[in-house]
Amino acid sequence: MGNKPSSLFVGRWQPFHKGHKKLIETVLKKGKSVVVAIRDTEVSDKDPYSTFERWTMIQNALKKYGDLVKIIVIPDIDEICYGREVGYNIRKIDLDEKTEKISGTGERILNSPGNPIVWLTGQSGAGKTTLARDLQEKLGAVVLDGDEMRKSISEGLGFSKDDRETHNLRVARLAKVLSKKSIVVVSVIAPFRKTRAKIDKIINPVWVYVKRDLKITKERPYEAPDRPDVVVDSDNENTNLQSIKVINFLKKNY
Repeated sequence: MGNKPSSLFVGRWQPFHKGHKKLIETVLKKGKSVVVAIRDTEVSDKDPYSTFERWTMIQNALKKYGDLVKIIVIPDIDEICYGREVGYNIRKIDLDEKTEKISGTGERILNSPGNPIVWLTGQSGAGKTTLARDLQEKLGAVVLDGDEMRKSISEGLGFSKDDRETHNLRVARLAKVLSKKSIVVVSVIAPFRKTRAKIDKIINPVWVYVKRDLKITKERPYEAPDRPDVVVDSDNENTNLQSIKVINFLKKNY
């Protein structure tokens, strides 16, 4: 890069995703160099990736730009301060009409025609809602929770097999609409294989089977999926590990 002026991008990059790449490429594609600063956050449930892992993500995503990209690590910060006439520009980059603001991550590009829909299936009490909220925090996803959906789009439906299917298909159609704007995480039991096959025809979600050793009863039926995309085990894995397994699948397939 020599001594030529560069554009500075600062972030946690937890994880470094397509929206981040698109944002930085608005500068790189003009032939200008960039400095990508990684905030040295401690590994936690909220920030699951180490500095080295994030460095690698950024390096792999932007490697085709070669020497135009410099990656540095800075101490964790909670604000950027500047005074008058600092000698450089501070600007917001608006990608296009298909972007939305995500607090703490700058701009996230919205895939068209839709983003991934992650459907967490598993028995009541398996830990679906807890995992869904963690994925919401990590991915900036919209969450459709089964109990909340029953109070809105499925108000009045019971728990017969037919009512359960009607409820599940309503949620699937809503998820399809919302996926045009964001990643969607569905936390709904979807206990029957035939219903899940119908859901596949509507949205073809990423099926995540949330396992837990719970008793199956007539009142709480459940047919385990034969070939889920991801299996997480609430008896043996904490929520952070479960989220990482789901995120890694998404990184490899989307």
